Amino acid sequence: MFIMASILREYSYHVRNANNKSINHHIKFREWVIFTKIFTWFKVKLIRSDKRAWLLKLRYFTVPNWFRKTPVAEVYLALNDPYSFMLIQVLPELEQRFNIQFKLFLVYESVPGVTIDPKLMRTWAIKDANFIAEQYQLKKITQQPTQESLFTGQQMWQLRPKTLDNAWQLFQQTWLNEFDYYYHASTPVINYQIKNLMRLVKQGHYLPSSIFIAGQWFVGIDRLEHLEKRLADFGLAKDDSIAVYQKNKLVFAERPAKDSAADIADIADIADRPILEAFISLRSPYSYIGLLQAEKLSQHYHIPLKIKPLLPLVMRGLTITENKQRYAVFDASREAKKLNIPFTGIADPLGQGIFNAFQIFSYAEQQNKELAFIKSAFKAIYVDGLNLSHKSVIESLCQQHEINYLQALEYNNEHDWQQWSDTNQSTLDGMGLWGAPCFRFQDVICWGQDRLAQIEQAIIVS
Repeated sequence: MFIMASILREYSYHVRNANNKSINHHIKFREWVIFTKIFTWFKVKLIRSDKRAWLLKLRYFTVPNWFRKTPVAEVYLALNDPYSFMLIQVLPELEQRFNIQFKLFLVYESVPGVTIDPKLMRTWAIKDANFIAEQYQLKKITQQPTQESLFTGQQMWQLRPKTLDNAWQLFQQTWLNEFDYYYHASTPVINYQIKNLMRLVKQGHYLPSSIFIAGQWFVGIDRLEHLEKRLADFGLAKDDSIAVYQKNKLVFAERPAKDSAADIADIADIADRPILEAFISLRSPYSYIGLLQAEKLSQHYHIPLKIKPLLPLVMRGLTITENKQRYAVFDASREAKKLNIPFTGIADPLGQGIFNAFQIFSYAEQQNKELAFIKSAFKAIYVDGLNLSHKSVIESLCQQHEINYLQALEYNNEHDWQQWSDTNQSTLDGMGLWGAPCFRFQDVICWGQDRLAQIEQAIIVS
């Protein structure tokens, strides 16, 4: 409650002093920042509620079991979505292993505004979906549907029973352009999908290829591991089989004998080795998780790690929907728990907190302390709940790693953080990506901490 009271006092202060027109823009930004912090604080509290988990189990599993009803999971798919193309292929297998039914909803693409660059996103999504297909021996995407095929598939969806087999047949016909005859675009058909999209939003999400059950979302095949565990915990597994959809784990293969007794800092040819680059954002909980995993890869395989901080998307003029923020916090906490990574609180660094950390980073890097400093900044945000916008917090982080705070500020004057952060963003743009975290090793590029296993395989064969 002390945190809540402090935030509200800060909010009231800035509202009372917002009369000066010259600072109105600044005040509005500050109000938005404070609201975000309040909202985030409530989200974490809600997510961690054991009572809520118990009530959800009672509603979605216990009560239906009393009436001998099979629990139902809602599945939101888009015919033009590569990840939906993959997800629909594995749903029958899940129904075979668990006492669950899937109710299908066709939506019209994703919620407007959540995709930063639709063209780049689609190119990446097809590539990434085919990587998933390789992981689980699924049918790959070999061509894209025409507009005529897409309109026809959407029309046929309404005419056919919403079974898993019919849905998969429609996905194949649409993507392979194999219809015998074609329909034109239809307003009722589009409205039907928009209605389902609004249902998706009302339930609290924003993307297709999503499963909703018992108050939780499971997006794409990458999160089916969590769904499998949840269903098993509720006694819905038909057998004792282990989770199938968990192939994003790092394996940490045995190192070559010549490196087995050497620490990364002691290897003479370390400077000549390929670099693992980590493009991270302090406001991204996935960056926090991904950096810690990337560090493990760096240490295990004796690969130098290069950290490239980025400004958060909202500080680059983009907007993040409330549903997207909420899901990111929940999902990141779930992933952190799986990996035994501490994740106990959030103090949003947006604005001055980012500026403060970036002003120190260049000097920390010059002192070979950039990894330690960024890790401490992440810990302050996601574990200790410390506000990086406070000078005392930044000074404390510097003291922890024997970084001279004043010298760091002077160094920043000659190595302006805005220049190197712009360079990092330009590099990422050149890679065909846009957000954080992203990782690159030689010519292998991935987006998201989920794909570090792909980076690891590239390291192993290098």
